Amino acid sequence: MTWQLLENNYIPVTNKVLEKLMNKFSESGVTPVTEELKDHNQKHSLSKMEMDLYHEEYDVVEKVIRVKRFAMPNKGEKWKIFEDSKAMFIIEGIKLNTKEREFLRTPDGFNFMIAQYKAGIKSFNSFKNELKKKLK
Repeated sequence: MTWQLLENNYIPVTNKVLEKLMNKFSESGVTPVTEELKDHNQKHSLSKMEMDLYHEEYDVVEKVIRVKRFAMPNKGEKWKIFEDSKAMFIIEGIKLNTKEREFLRTPDGFNFMIAQYKAGIKSFNSFKNELKKKLK
């Protein structure tokens, strides 16, 4: 025996009474929400709206640009700029003065190197000139 809320009162309901209520609802054209109507086989139920918002043709893979600092023997260091795990530009720390090396060790220095690579820096001399302008 189960207890159901009918007309603001909890009353005991047997299977026969429940079947009569279901028949009454089905005759009137109203279908009650029951556990049988829910689909429990799906892990995640996706609504139609969520499926309409995602388009595979717009799924574009962007290139990943990162900077890594390498400590060299004899207190030297170098920075490599990678694009999708390929070393694209190498900055030798030996060719820079102390102030420039200290700046490149900071997060702002890393952001500067990435910005210069995205701008299309071609040679070490042009990179060093831009670095001098930045530090003035």
